[in-house]
Amino acid sequence: MRPQGTDFAASARSRESVLSLGSIAHLQYYFARTGLLDGKGGQLARKRQQKAHTLDLSALGSSSPRSPGAMGSDHDSSYASMGSSPDLAGYGGFGSGGIGPGSLVESPIEEHHPGHDDMYYSDDFDEPDPNMLPPTVSTYNYREKPLPKPPSVDEMKAELNRSLDAASSALTEAKNAKTPESDVTQVGQTGQSPKPKKVSAPGWHEIQGMHILDVMTLAIRAAKIYYTSHDRPDRLDAIKSEKEIRGELLSVMDVLKRMATRGFVGGMRDDEFRTMDAWIAGLRAMLAKEEEMEAAEIAERVSWSWLKPDGWDSREYAREEAFMRSMLAGSTDPVENMPPLPTWTPINRDTPLSEQRLPTPFLESLQNGLRLVQLHNCAVRKSRRRFGAIPSFHTDTQKPYRAADNLRYWLKAAELRWEVFLKTDALGLQYKNGPELWVEFENAIFQWCQKVREEIAIELKS
Repeated sequence: MRPQGTDFAASARSRESVLSLGSIAHLQYYFARTGLLDGKGGQLARKRQQKAHTLDLSALGSSSPRSPGAMGSDHDSSYASMGSSPDLAGYGGFGSGGIGPGSLVESPIEEHHPGHDDMYYSDDFDEPDPNMLPPTVSTYNYREKPLPKPPSVDEMKAELNRSLDAASSALTEAKNAKTPESDVTQVGQTGQSPKPKKVSAPGWHEIQGMHILDVMTLAIRAAKIYYTSHDRPDRLDAIKSEKEIRGELLSVMDVLKRMATRGFVGGMRDDEFRTMDAWIAGLRAMLAKEEEMEAAEIAERVSWSWLKPDGWDSREYAREEAFMRSMLAGSTDPVENMPPLPTWTPINRDTPLSEQRLPTPFLESLQNGLRLVQLHNCAVRKSRRRFGAIPSFHTDTQKPYRAADNLRYWLKAAELRWEVFLKTDALGLQYKNGPELWVEFENAIFQWCQKVREEIAIELKS
């Protein structure tokens, strides 16, 4: 396979040494072909012997003849009788200074056993691997593949409406269409003249059924994409639960399966038409309900006075109070016996705290953390990034530690979701350990409101 390009860090892309590396696959190819791994050249390198081969002296004999039974050896020395052999007379015997054991056998430098190691080495250059292509210029040219931008909600809705229109039109045409007929000549048994007979045209219901199958499949696909890729799944769930949506989809797919199983014989039946037509009508009703909810949300945003940047000079606390009231309006959290939110009267920093009545009614209503948790969850639902809600909290706050836990949940959720770090003594507020704790608590509430309000305002403008 061709080596793939490698992307490097931004700080290393301009370095010449990094740019000349290429990829790991290229380096492996380069080392294997040049032999840098073993130091002898990639094609000429031979497989190293695992252990040294020594001379077996017991099979060679020596200059002094040994008896066949010497040292327990039962073989006869073939070299002992070679001195009188006529073939070796011209070369000299063992005792005549000719070819003796010292000059006959030498210590091998490299031993090669034919047929044993041929698979490991060859004297010629090895053939290159046909599946491994050499690196080219494209190896170093890293190109990022452009990814298409995901469709917006408006585009998905438009595609769904087009698919539903096509499916509804195909169902209506199939319901009202008349089956064409063709004339077939039949000959009677009595030898009478042939009579034409009206029969249904072959393949008409199959063509009609295949067209319905195509347009309904495209409508199901568009509906699935709209369900799964919607940026407000909670809004769709408020209109119709996911269980109902899946059940309707499965019923339509079951109808299409039964039509295709019987080969579309007899055309579309009345119950099948009612099932598919009811599914299309349900989708249109859901889209209409969603448009009504969007219009209501837009009308609600118009009434939010805190979105307007003008008119809030020296009235920062009043703006944050308006933000809190708009978030709490229409809340559906399971919180009972919650009194209305009092007016936010800030603590006077110029007057000594010992001379003021602390906590104020506003801070006292937020002391148990229950309304702050509710406010956090409402702000998460109003935001476009719907994550980080507080799933569980204490509704019974008669015990001080439960109210302190609610405040800790709120502080940690503010850090994780809104990235604002607040500081307050949760348990000290329950026991009212000092007036300075209420000043710190009010500052934390003001910082939280300011950060969340700014983020939601930026999301609404974009």
